[in-house]
Amino acid sequence: LHEILIKQLTVFFILFDKKKLNSIDSLCSNTCMSPWDDVTALHLRTMIYQSQNKHALAFQAQKELVQVFQRAMSNLTRWCLPVLYVLNNELRALAREADLHTKITLADEEEGGGTGEETTQRKKLEEAANVMSKSFTLCITDRNLGHSSKKFGTYRMVGLLFRTYFQLKQQNLCKNILRAVRAADLPEIDEFPKCDRVTFRYYLGRLYFLQEEYSKAEHELDLAFRECSNTSRKNKELILQTLLPIRLMRGVMPSNALLQRFPKINNIYSKIVIAIKTGNINVFIQQLQHVDHILFRQGTYLAVEKAQNIAMRQLFRKVYIQGGCNPRIPITVFQAALKVSGMDVDLAETEWMLANMIYKGYMKAYLSHEKMFAVLSKTAPFPKVSSIPLQTIIQ
Repeated sequence: LHEILIKQLTVFFILFDKKKLNSIDSLCSNTCMSPWDDVTALHLRTMIYQSQNKHALAFQAQKELVQVFQRAMSNLTRWCLPVLYVLNNELRALAREADLHTKITLADEEEGGGTGEETTQRKKLEEAANVMSKSFTLCITDRNLGHSSKKFGTYRMVGLLFRTYFQLKQQNLCKNILRAVRAADLPEIDEFPKCDRVTFRYYLGRLYFLQEEYSKAEHELDLAFRECSNTSRKNKELILQTLLPIRLMRGVMPSNALLQRFPKINNIYSKIVIAIKTGNINVFIQQLQHVDHILFRQGTYLAVEKAQNIAMRQLFRKVYIQGGCNPRIPITVFQAALKVSGMDVDLAETEWMLANMIYKGYMKAYLSHEKMFAVLSKTAPFPKVSSIPLQTIIQ
């Protein structure tokens, strides 16, 4: 591989010294063996087109390069995987550059910001995904045995594909990849590099989150966070963006030490966490509105919003404690507490809120509509939120 790289650089300087760009193929065929002559030529073409800002041509050359390498992989063993990763990752990056350039061009040509067709603006990335799926197939179906098997590249390619599908907003395609992984005879996941495991579990957790399978999502994201290196602060923050909203729904608050380690997460969640703990609904709503644009972009707004019920539970629990733990509390008292907390609601709406809290399991009580009293259970009237099924919370 080292010799190939040296030859690539030699040919590269020859080309630029003599400016014989049309002679790449012949020069490479005289310098390298097959298939490395085609690999070298296409690699150089990609670099030249990219230096000239010819994004579509650079992508096309890189696409052909990956396909040439894929055809050569049948005669190669595990040593080729790092090359495969780089080629596919560069293909994805060049596809995004080409699509971005197309989008800008359309915006310049079309008054009003272009055609507005998402598929047109991401056409190259879709092509890249199709080519990369072939790389995934070559890894997962490899017949080499033991540590020389290219199957050890499976999870890295899964991570690249998942990342691409999420960027394309085609997460449904991830299910096909997962079915193939579960049906394949692969080594145990612990035998794969840690970085591949973390990436796989991160995207799997996000996929479960989108499907509202929150318990599975929390399990995968928690494993990803624990395995992710402490030096990878940005990756840990990405994991927490989805993990924390799930934990908040379950009433599990992040520690101050955790929030202090990640300033971006702290700016979003510190005031929300304090509002939940103190039962201050007004502060909760204000902070939610302050960061809603970030949460919408991350796709977690609705999950965080559901944590308002826990803030309300804390407020009602305060009413219960302030009243000397008397199990019979007038509904007007809860109404007054809500008003102090920034929610000026009438008696009927207060009664509805109490009924909703009882239905979801945040309170153990019943309501006397005739006497306008809430009668709380004498034992554990406010169960731990972590004991409430997630499916009940998200209703």
